[in-house]
Amino acid sequence: MNWLDSIPSALLQKDLDGLWARQQAISDNMANIETPGYKEKNVSFENQLENAVQGKEDTEADTIDRIGKVQPFTAENSDQTYRADGNGVDLEQQMIEMSRTSLNYSYSLQTMSDYFSRLKTAITGSGR
Repeated sequence: MNWLDSIPSALLQKDLDGLWARQQAISDNMANIETPGYKEKNVSFENQLENAVQGKEDTEADTIDRIGKVQPFTAENSDQTYRADGNGVDLEQQMIEMSRTSLNYSYSLQTMSDYFSRLKTAITGSGR
């Protein structure tokens, strides 16, 4: 068994990828707060990850393969317009999303670090 190719490490990697894409979209939204007609971008990937690990009784390799195929989906929110110039970015909401995404990214990064620390301890037999 390859310890580096496991469901937890694949999920954490895809989670970090998705959160990074979301952070980039939020940055784009905030940079275009004054651009007339700009529509807010949103990134989703959590439901895809959930579907990749649920339901099927496949091998671990098949599940890892499905997780690897998950790509963050970026959509433009064309329904909302907050200003007369057609701009659809709510700065307060973007600040909240940026904070939430940053916290989630930090948590996922710490979880990945902990995962590899446990592997190191299991392999070496010590915590050093």
